[in-house]
Amino acid sequence: MAKAAALDIPASSERPVPEIDPARVALQSAGQVWRDYMVRVPADFVADDLKSPSAWRKVQASRNALKKFDRIFVVSFDESWTGEAIVASADSKGAVLAKPRVTTMPERYDKLFSDDLYRIAWNGFGYVVERKADGHVMTQAVANPELATRLLAQMYPARA
Repeated sequence: MAKAAALDIPASSERPVPEIDPARVALQSAGQVWRDYMVRVPADFVADDLKSPSAWRKVQASRNALKKFDRIFVVSFDESWTGEAIVASADSKGAVLAKPRVTTMPERYDKLFSDDLYRIAWNGFGYVVERKADGHVMTQAVANPELATRLLAQMYPARA
């Protein structure tokens, strides 16, 4: 312990598990016994965080509170992986998922459009135009890359 203090290392090197925003939980279907949900997790969420019941604390205080045997389909913020699991137990403090199965998604085979100043990017909610210089988002999120490309073209002055 003294060695850790001398090296300025925090006593707990574990990073805090990000909590899932209840607004990012969507009911897919509700049956007689269980419900299916699609969940989009925050940008700093990693697949291993699915093992932590505390990640679901805010969801458990919402209208989409999980209960035993509910099915969860999880999508990472950047859509690089997905996960599927069944809720083993749930209470007001969190939910325990039974054997989450994680699938790595392949990279895009078609690159998103970019020019000298701007690029099209996925921000977790839709496609946006980002300024390359500082990463500032220039437009609102739209449903597909074609609409974002059109918004990028509209940012330049029209030719006379």
